[in-house]
Amino acid sequence: MRIAITAAWIVCTALQAVTPTQTLPLTPIPPSLLRPIPSTGGIPPAVDPAILKPADGSAGTPQSYERSAKDFVRSKFGTRRGTTRTQNIAQLSQWKDPSSWQALWDAMKEEKDDVRLAYLDHLASQGGLGQGMLAKIAIRNEESKMRHEASRRIVRPACDEVIAIIELGLRDERHLVVNQSGSLAGKVDAFAVIPSLIFAQVTADENKTKGDLAWIAIGTNTHYIANVTAVVGDNAAAFIPVIGTLQTGVLMRVQDAMVYNYRSDAHQSLIALTSRDFGQSTADNGWDMKRWWTWFNTEYLPFKQAQAASQIVPVTPAEKPVSPPAEKT
Repeated sequence: MRIAITAAWIVCTALQAVTPTQTLPLTPIPPSLLRPIPSTGGIPPAVDPAILKPADGSAGTPQSYERSAKDFVRSKFGTRRGTTRTQNIAQLSQWKDPSSWQALWDAMKEEKDDVRLAYLDHLASQGGLGQGMLAKIAIRNEESKMRHEASRRIVRPACDEVIAIIELGLRDERHLVVNQSGSLAGKVDAFAVIPSLIFAQVTADENKTKGDLAWIAIGTNTHYIANVTAVVGDNAAAFIPVIGTLQTGVLMRVQDAMVYNYRSDAHQSLIALTSRDFGQSTADNGWDMKRWWTWFNTEYLPFKQAQAASQIVPVTPAEKPVSPPAEKT
């Protein structure tokens, strides 16, 4: 009984020590969701891309590692089997310079899955920059199997390095890269890229071809004798008619066009992320950019700002100090 009462007094005393200025730690809201989307100009990135540069200021470049990466893969793997191969795979942990990771990944393109999966595991243990490299593989690799394995090793929710890689992918001109970036955003709960997803789901590509793209003619042909050619022979003469054609009607020339590309993977991720975070389905916004912009600034932004304000929760202290109770036998 003495132990229980003493413990209760300690808890009450600890609560008494909490001041009104202390707050309860909650998940921070990305700054990109607390500012309105501008009506003109570009969208500010959710994360500064400079975060992808190594903090130690490594001077190496992917090109400077190409030869050493190829030599390493050729000497360590290939036809090697058994214990030697396992020991060589363990040496992947020596590649800790972020500048070397892309060169090494490119060098093992033809290697078996055990080597490449072990390399993905190595990247997963290399902190934020390793997570960013996994995101890069999950977006830009040609094999769907490797993209899946890379995305499976990314920590949820995504760290800033992953957010930066996804942002760069959403701003790419290649539709496949944008689609796969949007798909990864949905898999790793990258709520911070919602503004970029809004404007990446549909794009209008300007045609750069010179000259007519196409033409359409609707008309009627009328034939008439435009001229005659004289034919002269012995004691004879004749005329050969020359037939002409008169065209009447309409000719439409297509000299310019705008092509709209609907990126379905990015669109589906946008709906999934916003609906889950907002608590209501956003599918009604469809593909309408203006409607998404209005919804974000008038509904979603106040919702997130209210969330941010509610994260500061003061803890009210007790009115009077709690004195320890008398001991009972």
